[in-house]
Amino acid sequence: MKFKLKNAEKFGWKGIKGKAYNSKEIFANASAAYIEVAGAHGKIKITGMDGIYLVLEGRGEFVIGNETIQAEKMDVVIVPKNTPYNYKGKMKLFLVHCPAFDPNSEIKLE
Repeated sequence: MKFKLKNAEKFGWKGIKGKAYNSKEIFANASAAYIEVAGAHGKIKITGMDGIYLVLEGRGEFVIGNETIQAEKMDVVIVPKNTPYNYKGKMKLFLVHCPAFDPNSEIKLE
């Protein structure tokens, strides 16, 4: 399977804009997204999948559970399912959810 950024579905909110390459309906085992961060994501917990973030550009901070992690270009940050997290900074990220992202599994915590 191959997905192109130009065909990806746009999403975003204050401080976050991105494009989702695929949905769980297209491929249930994993999904991918490109994200531009210029602020904070907002604290959430995702119950059904792990998240793997690759920092493509910039710097930022991830708060995963009670741990604060500084992240910069080419770092990989893994967020286990059922773990509260947030991130902020000025970064470009590539995200993989395993299994694929399901919006029904996202719980906003703030």
